[in-house]
Amino acid sequence: MARRKRPSREKQASSLASLPPELLDAITSYLPPSALHNVSLASKALATYIRTHAWKAFAQSRFVSTCPSTSTSWPRTARTLCTLSQAWDRRALVARVIEPKDGGILVWPAGKREDRWRKPRGQTIGFTPVIDVKESEEGGGRRAETLVWSAGAQVVIRERAWKEEEGEGREEKVKWECYAPVGASEGRDDVTALHLLDGQGMQDPGVRLIVGTAAGKLEEVSLPGKAGDQVGRRVFPTEGGSVRSSSLHQSIAGDSLLAAQLGDSSISLYAFDDSQATIMANSKVDINGGHTASAKQQPRAWSVKLLSDTQLAVGTGPSTHPIKVCELLPTGLSTTHVRHFSVKDTFERLASPSPASKVVNSVYPIVPLPATTTACHPSLFLSGAYDGWVRLHDLRSSQDVVRSYIDPTDDSGVYSLLARGQESVIVGANSQSRLKIFDLRMGMKGYHYLDSHARPQPTQSARDHTLFLRVLDHRKDSAVYNLASASRSSPHIYAGISASVLELAVTEAWHPKPDPVYFEKFRGGKTWNGWRAGEVLELAGYEIESQARQRLMVQSGLHGRPQSGGKSITGLDERWWVK
Repeated sequence: MARRKRPSREKQASSLASLPPELLDAITSYLPPSALHNVSLASKALATYIRTHAWKAFAQSRFVSTCPSTSTSWPRTARTLCTLSQAWDRRALVARVIEPKDGGILVWPAGKREDRWRKPRGQTIGFTPVIDVKESEEGGGRRAETLVWSAGAQVVIRERAWKEEEGEGREEKVKWECYAPVGASEGRDDVTALHLLDGQGMQDPGVRLIVGTAAGKLEEVSLPGKAGDQVGRRVFPTEGGSVRSSSLHQSIAGDSLLAAQLGDSSISLYAFDDSQATIMANSKVDINGGHTASAKQQPRAWSVKLLSDTQLAVGTGPSTHPIKVCELLPTGLSTTHVRHFSVKDTFERLASPSPASKVVNSVYPIVPLPATTTACHPSLFLSGAYDGWVRLHDLRSSQDVVRSYIDPTDDSGVYSLLARGQESVIVGANSQSRLKIFDLRMGMKGYHYLDSHARPQPTQSARDHTLFLRVLDHRKDSAVYNLASASRSSPHIYAGISASVLELAVTEAWHPKPDPVYFEKFRGGKTWNGWRAGEVLELAGYEIESQARQRLMVQSGLHGRPQSGGKSITGLDERWWVK
């Protein structure tokens, strides 16, 4: 009787790789990151499949609203999303104040280098920063970030470029620039609107900006890549109206749309591309057009936001319906296709003493919720109001408010919002440099860093919480005027408070293996990722609970907790402690 030959070890090892792709997709979709890595070690075929398909599927299915649409390396992207999610769950933040470093600051339009940054001196309470930031991925571990913010009448630009060297850390280069028009006066010519135009990156050494001022100037400024070249300008005529706020929408095709609030109630819409020398407004409306009330009783506009290339939202107040969403037609802004939103949800209506009572409120920031990997309808947006509430609205719903988020211990107004996909929203309050983080997922999480371990129910780290951005030698009471991040998957957040801009790195400073794309391991010296250890702020915060109870938490510096420090908090970053 002939004996059957046993399959070779090589054939046994490759049997999983021989499965149809749809079965491999189904199997690997259940695996945590550590198991995916182990499977990739089984054979070359599986390693190729995991690298080119499984990591992309993992990132898009577990991080449906924070995953980028494209990537030059899906294994790197998946690692960044996992480490960032863990840092958020553990409330791991490293914060500092940033400003131009001494030495070699390129100043425009003169095109000369200066040794020191000249801080604004004309404001009585400090300048109000407006911030924008973009990041580009060039492949091979190379990345570039351009950060701009307003400081009175000038614009500060920081350009960073770095490359991840496998096993050798990160190599980073930083360049500082400043721009202020000739003759600009602090206060009168303060920058009130600021946008970065696409095109910044390693292949484009110049920086293109849209700058609006309190004096009524609105222009595109093109800063050249080297000293001695001329600054380019294109004008958006405003008819002298002070630029109060603006919103920019750029398409992949290169066409751009700019909405600008001019004065208290006028909204102008500009459609432009690179071929125009002067960009005229193709539409202009007054939000109070048709109102019969006196000028003092009419609401004013506080902000404008392009929800998409077909819809514009305007935050107004005081008003019973402080949100207006206008349709954008080929002829411009529609004055008839307008939906008015109140900010009174069902719970408030039930608690109201009288069904006919009118609630007057003002809405300041409005931000759209980014689309997910499975849906792209621009229907959801968030608003922040004078009463301290953050509200979720859905254009598809007949209800004006779908859901509300509130800190029962603080009713200070909301001045800024930053949506982190559809997972959480970061809220800037108008007092005590207070930053609030609300979870939007209602307990539904696509990924948790303890998924591959036996763990109990979700820990307290998922609760909503508040941070105080404590800055040494700074006013104790300041609003968080502006929040910005380069992308939904970026670990860097920038916050503008009175006369300062803060950089918040969402990472565990003491983690033995941080995300090498953005951070290096802290080795206990005087610096961490180019930051001086003494620059790192020691934040404080508390958990937001429904019964208005507070438990104050304090953050230690990079070199450890003081001897008088209390106990660490289970589930949170090691730098957090309570007395």
